[in-house]
Amino acid sequence: MGNCTKCGTQVADGIKFCTSCGNPMQSYTPPPPPPPQYNHTPQYAQPYQQPVYTEEPISTGSYVLMFLLLMIPIVNIICIIVWACGGSAKKNKVNLSRAMLIWMLIGCIIGAIIFLAGGMLFSSLGGLEGLEDTVTNGILENLN
Repeated sequence: MGNCTKCGTQVADGIKFCTSCGNPMQSYTPPPPPPPQYNHTPQYAQPYQQPVYTEEPISTGSYVLMFLLLMIPIVNIICIIVWACGGSAKKNKVNLSRAMLIWMLIGCIIGAIIFLAGGMLFSSLGGLEGLEDTVTNGILENLN
């Protein structure tokens, strides 16, 4: 219950005017909380900046010399392993060496699989004698 500010009469809550004098009742309502502050700065406000490359790429002549060096059988494996493990300051050469090393490993695995499959096929024919008999019988049948 509240009191009228003009005449002092007690007035029940929820009544908008005093029942004695008609004075409007002012009920206390707390002020609404201030709205939250949002930062409306978009994340892409910074203009796009192209990356600055401090490393100069490998020249065409360097690639030609590098591939000529890689044509030497044992030297190529040594060079690729050294360059792939960070033995070069050029990032292009390191990435190329790593890619070549991966392809060499894949080639070795495929070669081993083909070698094993050929060995199993050769042994199922009975070795050299069985292969010779198979070829001879095939030739004789074709001649008859």
